[in-house]
Amino acid sequence: MYRVLACDLDGTLLKDDKSISEKTIKALERISDEGVIFLPSTGRTHKELPPALKDLPFIHYALCCNGGSVFNYIEDRYIYEDVIPYELALEVLEYVKNLPVYETVVVNGSRIVKGDENDEICEYIKKVAVKGIVFNFTGAYDVKKAFAEKHMDAQKFLLYLAEGADRDEVINDLSARFPQLEVSSSGPLFIEVNIKGVDKGKALVKFCELMNIPIEESIAFGDAANDISMLKAAGKAVVMENGTEETKKYADLICPSNNDDGVRKVIEELWKV
Repeated sequence: MYRVLACDLDGTLLKDDKSISEKTIKALERISDEGVIFLPSTGRTHKELPPALKDLPFIHYALCCNGGSVFNYIEDRYIYEDVIPYELALEVLEYVKNLPVYETVVVNGSRIVKGDENDEICEYIKKVAVKGIVFNFTGAYDVKKAFAEKHMDAQKFLLYLAEGADRDEVINDLSARFPQLEVSSSGPLFIEVNIKGVDKGKALVKFCELMNIPIEESIAFGDAANDISMLKAAGKAVVMENGTEETKKYADLICPSNNDDGVRKVIEELWKV
């Protein structure tokens, strides 16, 4: 049976309103009591798990920043990181000033986001960002300058597409200019950027190695393109009914949608809980 359950959050475990049903939480609790490690696997940082999850006693780890880090909540530290070097991050932040995006850079689990002249988070980001994580945002009129003052490597970039911008065009532009970066997307308005080679699949493999668990004993749930590497790496790949057609190509199983408690239903079927 599977000993690691790696699960994407937005569009997978979370309903569209970002809630989680009590039945799903109970199912996760029961398999955790049986020794299964539940591993939230997300583009979010370790500080941004939704309220319904972050205080649950069985969540000891999270795969974050699309595989850029794995955080241990018990020891309050990263057990794995693969970051964008400081100097390269400065280059990226300078380059994206000329692209139709609103830039965000993640440093040590917190986000510096595009702000107005008063360093207040710009209204567009307030409108399109996941509302439950805005608390983790610091606005900056000059994101590059604010990042430079940190003198730290970047964990990832999240770029919010401006209205009318072509997502694929921006992705292709960034990929061509910065071949050392991994450029992906988890939604129509977002572009996520990590160092080359970083993805959820690589981080899941690393996590299983650290836990001395064969990768074949992992099961992964996802819905979007940034989940594909994790689905390919895991022993069993489950894709939500609401997932993209491209992502479904990598599924061993298609389950009910995120709004229909698809993750819970698979857990109940496999573990008979």
